[in-house]
Amino acid sequence: MLLTALFCGACSNSVSEIGAERDDSSSAEVTPAEDAPVQVKVVADSVHEGMLRVQPMGASVFLGSDDERAKASEKPQMKVTLDYVFSLGVHEFTCADYELASQMDDGLLADLECVAGNVPKVNVSYYDAVLIANAYGKAKGVDTAYTYLNRLFDQNGNCAYLEGLTFHPEVEGFRLPTEAEWVLAASVAWNPEQSWNVANSGIVRREVCDFVDSVGFCDMAGNVLELTNDWLGNLRDTAVMNYVGAPVGNSLLEKVVKGGSIIQMAGDMTLYSRGDVYTVSASTTTGYMGFRLAFGAIPHASWMASNGRAVGDLAVVKASSADVRQKVGTTRVKLAFRNDQTGNLAFVDYKDGHVNVVEIFDTLPVFHPEISPDGVKVAFCTGIEGVSGKSALYVRNLDADGSGLVKLDVESAAIPRWYVNASGDTSIVYVDDAGDNSDDATFFTKTTWSVPFSQGQFGKPKKIFSGAYHGGVSRGRDGIHRAVSGSKRLRVNVDGKDDIWLDGVQACNASLSGDGSDRTLFLDFGSAVGRNFAGKKYGTHERLLVADSSGKLVRAIPAPDGYTFDHSEWTDRENLAVVTIVNSVGAHRKIALVDVGDSSIVDLVEGEELWHPCLWTMSKSVAGNLELDSTGAYRDAVYQEGEKTMSVKMRMFWDNKDSFELIALGSSRTERGFAPLQFSIPSFNFGSVGGDLWAELYMVNNYILPHAKNLKYLVIEISPDLMSNSRSARMFTLFDQAPGYIYDRNHQFWKDGVPAEFVRIVDENNRYTVEDSLEYVSTLGLLKLESRGWGSDVEVRRDTILSQMDEKIYKRVVDSLTTFIDTTQNKGFKIIGLVYPQSPRYASTGSFGRHGTQRSLAKQTLDHFDSLSRVYPHFILVDENKFGAHDYSDSMAYDFDHLSAQGAERLSARLDSLLKNAP
Repeated sequence: MLLTALFCGACSNSVSEIGAERDDSSSAEVTPAEDAPVQVKVVADSVHEGMLRVQPMGASVFLGSDDERAKASEKPQMKVTLDYVFSLGVHEFTCADYELASQMDDGLLADLECVAGNVPKVNVSYYDAVLIANAYGKAKGVDTAYTYLNRLFDQNGNCAYLEGLTFHPEVEGFRLPTEAEWVLAASVAWNPEQSWNVANSGIVRREVCDFVDSVGFCDMAGNVLELTNDWLGNLRDTAVMNYVGAPVGNSLLEKVVKGGSIIQMAGDMTLYSRGDVYTVSASTTTGYMGFRLAFGAIPHASWMASNGRAVGDLAVVKASSADVRQKVGTTRVKLAFRNDQTGNLAFVDYKDGHVNVVEIFDTLPVFHPEISPDGVKVAFCTGIEGVSGKSALYVRNLDADGSGLVKLDVESAAIPRWYVNASGDTSIVYVDDAGDNSDDATFFTKTTWSVPFSQGQFGKPKKIFSGAYHGGVSRGRDGIHRAVSGSKRLRVNVDGKDDIWLDGVQACNASLSGDGSDRTLFLDFGSAVGRNFAGKKYGTHERLLVADSSGKLVRAIPAPDGYTFDHSEWTDRENLAVVTIVNSVGAHRKIALVDVGDSSIVDLVEGEELWHPCLWTMSKSVAGNLELDSTGAYRDAVYQEGEKTMSVKMRMFWDNKDSFELIALGSSRTERGFAPLQFSIPSFNFGSVGGDLWAELYMVNNYILPHAKNLKYLVIEISPDLMSNSRSARMFTLFDQAPGYIYDRNHQFWKDGVPAEFVRIVDENNRYTVEDSLEYVSTLGLLKLESRGWGSDVEVRRDTILSQMDEKIYKRVVDSLTTFIDTTQNKGFKIIGLVYPQSPRYASTGSFGRHGTQRSLAKQTLDHFDSLSRVYPHFILVDENKFGAHDYSDSMAYDFDHLSAQGAERLSARLDSLLKNAP
């Protein structure tokens, strides 16, 4: 029947620049633009059963929208042109399809959701979908489009993280479609009115292909929300060819999802929508989200960098966090290098297992990057070792945007090296020329300089030596004791005296150790001195050589067969160096970690041309007796929803615990609806996605009451529709899996006192999270959202009639809060039970809110807490919802159960006034 519909319908349609919304959404024809007529052909795929072959023939689509009602992540509209052929599944991936895939990979999640073969497979994460696509490809005998280092499963059997995940667009294999591919296919006959949606589905997913469009695709709109392959990134008002999304996931690892589902109204389904009501990270699973498969290579794939530039040739991670920890002793490790193919500064952060290569895309030449001692910034120059001429020196933050860029205002500065003196002051040592160092007369006309660097600014440069010693310096009792240089000769300056080592043979890439041993790492050109020590002939850069503090050779590490070394640098760990590995035709294909003690080599990243590596590790001296990889590590590779918020807020709490007089806890309703800056006393919003009363009381008992010594008010969110949540869900998953919470629990939450080093390590381990989430810092925890109104309809995700188990959980939650109120009568603080406003339209349903609970049961619950407020003087119930009879207008709402920033300000100002006037 499907093939009949395909060939009797529109097998090809004239389309151009499709993807924008049309007035007549039921039409299968798209009128081509007069200036650029193109054709999209959709035909049966004769090779891959159940797929249609899409032939764009140069068609362009628009992603996103310029509609003012669109979300920020959906604006502006961006043009994408596709010049390749791909296949796309006729329907969403079904339980029957899954049965085939699972035969090829017994590690796939248990099939608990598939009661009928032709319904879409749901409750899958993006990582699950990747594993399924690979397994399905193996079952069909084709190559796999994804590789990864490790896979991690959660307690439900879902894949919650694939470390080192790499998508290979050049592979002819099964994969998830890109957003552009999905929009191209859906645009040809887009008609959400012909879909399974909230009005006709009974909020139950249906068998596929009850709704077939005019070219043969089923359920592009409705039934289940569909994951795409793209990481969610910003759109730009530009044109991109063969677009495949952002290069890496943002801090929430968000994915683009398309198509709408059984919980949406048909009128709310748009081609430009890129997300769900809640954040969809790569580990998110829901009962209304699945995927459909695509097949085919994407030639000349391009990713969109954060600055709006299209890029390709991304480097690939080859070592996992566990691999790095095994060699280095911690995952508090960062690698910076130059991607010579793109000319960009790139880096890898091995903390938390979220390992990928991030490039900082701009127009500055980047050579010899050097990470600061605290791991936060990176210095680099525009010149290169061995080449004379002017060079500029810059410092910037080591983040995806490369923010905080500053330039040293001197005529020339090359090859920066960070230096910390005995007093702890930080400076950068550099040279004014990094050219040939073989001729004394020329060498000593150049200078080695030091410039202080503090608070993101350079100080005044000071001359250290005559001579350009750019291979590093070491500290002595009265200042800099030793400096080295390598270009044509291995030169050493000890206490102001210059010397040339190794009988003056040619040597380069010199690096002075920072461990106090004053060893020098370098490369030679197959010299007689090196061969005599190695006991074997070798060619240029085929040995990594180490000289001791007197210049005597002590190690000669061979390069892997068929390769040579380049760009050798010490790390700050004893016996560990980082190098580039060069193949037989001179391509710098890998960066590797070398153990000069046992000559072992671990590949870190791989690419086309990777130069000038620098590896930073957090100093062991920072930690004292605390565990670096656990202290303050409030993020977890498995559990991602809400973890960014909580890791930021945990750091804010530890930094300011003694000043807060009011702390509010709760779910995303608190996170988005409570504005601390509206209060007349120091206040903090501790709300987070996934927060519920279980989590609130856990945080209060273990963190707030033991450590917030000046607490006067505790605001507890009371949301009856969240009271039937199990403690095993959401936040308790985070508490049980993120190392920081486990470490705190194992140390009795530091109730006997916080170690002196503790807060400093918490700051370090969560630094990048805070800098990536300044909206929380500046608002003291409020996530400010623009007003979008309560909406024309409401969503009810769960049955309002609680099951017997849910009733028991609900009662335990109510009892727990009641007990907490009873046992805190004389603790010196007041408790405010706060009910946040929701859409007035819930009054026309049987549900209290989005997550269910009968309104009658909710009323009994709130009546109970209202009665407690008359019994306990330290407890106040503040009901700003009033079962919909409130005065929070559309201009104060973000959606049907969250306030906007304007609504948060009203609620908080009212509450502040209440507290000031309370007895």
